[in-house]
Amino acid sequence: MPVLSPSRRPTRPASPRTTDSQEHSFPQPEMLSIENSDYTRANEVMDGHEKRTFEMIDEVIAAGKLKGTKHEPTDADFNDGHATYIVDLAYAISHNTHDIFLCMTENTGIISNFSEGAMVEVPVMVGINGVEPLNVGEIPTFQKGLLETQFAYEKLTVDANLEGSYEKAWNALALNRCVNDTDTAKALLDDYIEANKGYWPELH
Repeated sequence: MPVLSPSRRPTRPASPRTTDSQEHSFPQPEMLSIENSDYTRANEVMDGHEKRTFEMIDEVIAAGKLKGTKHEPTDADFNDGHATYIVDLAYAISHNTHDIFLCMTENTGIISNFSEGAMVEVPVMVGINGVEPLNVGEIPTFQKGLLETQFAYEKLTVDANLEGSYEKAWNALALNRCVNDTDTAKALLDDYIEANKGYWPELH
């Protein structure tokens, strides 16, 4: 199987304090024991990356330039996986390199024992024909269970929105690994409905 050469292999950025895998694998009370429920990942982003980004934009606009300021990109900035990944993808397509990337794509038998139609992040070969998924085969029972639960949660959420279904929204939250309780799910849903009046569809 071809792989990205070391010079073109994107480096993985540092993980946030709370990772997706932690949230999906360790529901309450495990996560609550190490997390502040009043200060979520959204708060971390708003007080961290978002705040720094807006400050940078304001300073660059005020200076009327980027080059020569403290915000001018350095070599270190180009080692960030998020910043270079899309460039590597574009290069692979334009030069038909057939390099291997991890990309989101529809499961059409790629993971043979997982729901068809689900979006999965899998190895793909990229060239002039776009993304060509590589066969993964069967995945272990534990990982399959986590993925199926997450897929069911996301699908029920979409169905609840399209159908205006209170029951499906409730079912979705009950399946969420950060909730895992029907009473808590109902209380959360009712709070969400109240907080999002005028934005959400009416649920029946």
